[in-house]
Amino acid sequence: MLLLPEDIREPLVNHPQRANLIEVVLDLGRQPEARFQGIPAGEYLRKQEVTPADLDAAVAAVGDFGADNRAGVPGTLHRISAIRNRRGAVIGLTCRVGRAVSGHIAMLQDLVETGHSVLLLGRPGVGKTTVIREICRTLADEYRKRVVIVDTSNEIGGDGDVPHPAIGGARRMQVADATQQHAVMIEAVENHMPQVVVVDEIGTEAEALACRTIAERGVQLIGTAHGCLLENLIKNPTLSDLVGGVAAVTLGDDEARARGTQKTILERKAPPTFPIVVEIRARNFYVAHWVEDSVDTLLLGRTPVVQVRERDASSEAGLRVSELPYDKVPDPERTADMSRNSWDEDYEAALRDMHGSGGNPSDSWAWAERIRARGKDVAGPPAQAPGLPGSGSRSFFIASRAGPAGGSMPPPPPASSGGGKKASKKGRK
Repeated sequence: MLLLPEDIREPLVNHPQRANLIEVVLDLGRQPEARFQGIPAGEYLRKQEVTPADLDAAVAAVGDFGADNRAGVPGTLHRISAIRNRRGAVIGLTCRVGRAVSGHIAMLQDLVETGHSVLLLGRPGVGKTTVIREICRTLADEYRKRVVIVDTSNEIGGDGDVPHPAIGGARRMQVADATQQHAVMIEAVENHMPQVVVVDEIGTEAEALACRTIAERGVQLIGTAHGCLLENLIKNPTLSDLVGGVAAVTLGDDEARARGTQKTILERKAPPTFPIVVEIRARNFYVAHWVEDSVDTLLLGRTPVVQVRERDASSEAGLRVSELPYDKVPDPERTADMSRNSWDEDYEAALRDMHGSGGNPSDSWAWAERIRARGKDVAGPPAQAPGLPGSGSRSFFIASRAGPAGGSMPPPPPASSGGGKKASKKGRK
C-alpha cells in the first residue's frame, strides 16, 4: 500500500470489498483502477489521471525490477509488474495482492497425500499459486516432508531473503532469471535431497524435461502450468510431455480392423510426468483427471470420466466429490448461483443424463460400468483409502493405483480428512 499515492491508498483502506481486492492498476494518463474478486468491472479510485510523478514515486518505493519486469514488497506476498515503453521507461504498474489463505488444501489433500505428482491448471487469477503455497506449508509442517520450492520471481515465498511464514518450514530456492528455472529445478534435487519439489508456471520444453527428470528420481512434484484444460496440454507440443506426450502410430491392417479405426492413430507415448492433473475451474470448483485414463480415452475420441470436487458448506468435511463424464461437467462461470455454495441442481441434471431418466442421481457407481465398457481395467468395488472414511468415490480414484516408489504419506490429520456424510452414503450404495 505504501507505494500507492495517498489519495488512492485511503479509499482502498476503507473500501467495503477490501478483502476481495485482486490488484490495483496504474496506467499513465488513465484513472487508477482497483479490481475485486467476483466483480466483473474495475472501480476507479480517483478522478485525476495517473501522472509520471505517481509512477516515479511507486517505482522508487519498489526498488529494482528483475529481467521479467517483476518486483516484490519485502515481507509480503504482493507482486508488482511493470509495463515499459520502447525506451524502457515505466508507463504502467500492476500491483497484484498476494494472500495466504487457509482451507484450500482441503480440496486436494487426499490426492497430495498419495505421493503422486500433481499438476494444477487454471486461468490467471483463479488461485493456483495460493493453493500450492498452502500445500507447501502443510507438507512441510504437518507431514514433516523435505519440501523445496523453486520460486521464480519470489511469487510463492514472497520477496526478500527470508521466506514468508505462509510456506511454513518449506525451503525456498530463488530464481534470478526466469529462463534458468529448469536449471534451478535440477539443482534442487541434486544438492538438497528434497522429497517434494514445488514449481510454479511450467512453460518451456526445458522445464518439462526437468520435471520428467525429477519425477524419474522418485521425487514428488507439485506444479502449475499454462492452460485451462487437459486438452490444452495434449495439444501443446512444448508441454505435452507432462501428460505423457502424443505420437502417431501406424497399425497393421488386421489391428486397425480389429480396433475399428484408421491405420494411423494417436497414442500416448510414455507414462505421464504428472499422474494427476487438476483443472481449477473456479476457486471452489475443481476437476481432477487420472491422466493415463483421461489422455488415452480422449485420444480415442471418447469421453473420459473425471472427478469433480466442489466446496459444499452443507457437508461435514465441506467438500463434495462426484464422478461425471467430462463433457457433462457444469461450467461454474455460467451456472454458478452467487446466493448458494454448491451447484446441486446442475449435478443432479448431469447425473440423470448419465444414468437415464429412471436412474438414481445419487448412485455414483454407474460410472465404473462405463469405464469397463470402454475396455478399462477396473475390477470390483473400490477399496477405501486410508484416512478417507466414507469417501468411496475419492478412494477409488487413487486407491486402485499403486503409489510411487519410496512409500506413501503418513495418515492425514483427523480434522481435515474424510469425505463427509453425503459421500459416506454414496460409498455404501
